[in-house]
Amino acid sequence: MSTAPTLLQWQRALRTCAMRGDPGALLKHVRGDATATAERRAAIYADAYRLRLIEVLGNDHPVLQASLGREAFAALANDYIDAHPSTTPSVRDFGRHFATWLRTVHAPLAQIELATFEWAQGEVFDGRDADLAVLADLASLAPDAWPALSLALHPAARVLCLRGNAAAQVAAHGRGEAIAAFVDGGEERHWLLWRRGFDVHWRALAVDEAAALAVLSAGGTFGELCTGLAASIPEHEVARRAAGLLKRWLCDELIVRFSIQS
Repeated sequence: MSTAPTLLQWQRALRTCAMRGDPGALLKHVRGDATATAERRAAIYADAYRLRLIEVLGNDHPVLQASLGREAFAALANDYIDAHPSTTPSVRDFGRHFATWLRTVHAPLAQIELATFEWAQGEVFDGRDADLAVLADLASLAPDAWPALSLALHPAARVLCLRGNAAAQVAAHGRGEAIAAFVDGGEERHWLLWRRGFDVHWRALAVDEAAALAVLSAGGTFGELCTGLAASIPEHEVARRAAGLLKRWLCDELIVRFSIQS
């Protein structure tokens, strides 16, 4: 005499049906129903699982979805679901591998860079908060303390390297305008994305500013930042350039509370 399936067996069978589209393990536990009807009922869960994850990816990448069209985007998302099924109860991070996966399947650069940019936008928007440094914090610093000043970027800030015009495409979509065709600039350019208040901002970076931000991201000091600037601009301009960058970063709410390294 067969025993009734346990709750865990039911759950595993339902998971297999939903995630793999395979109702076999679930159907053998269904009683009093025609096989065809049971399969249709089981398919509801598989369809709902995929449709929900496609919706999540579309919400995270609205410009990519608009540029491809819903059907083409759904087909791409379905392939991603097969490669990276959801592993946690929350869908917040479900798309974290999407841009990298697009590279592995040799997707067009336009898709890869749009996915990269849009995912970074989401990370910036809901990244964790931090205590911000302000100009007044620097007023009391002794001159000999500046070289050892340790500055850190806000944890929600992101720096990307892009060859194309993903930023312009996202901006156009946000204004309700037609999305321009992808343009490959040929060379990578650094872009900074950051949050100020509840708004996400972005801008292209000059080469020396990108290098300076890399110093900060690596835990460098103000002195090391100035040394890096001296490699690309005349020495007599270093102090002015460093001060100008620091002032802009503070105004943009990019720098968190600092410390003096011993």
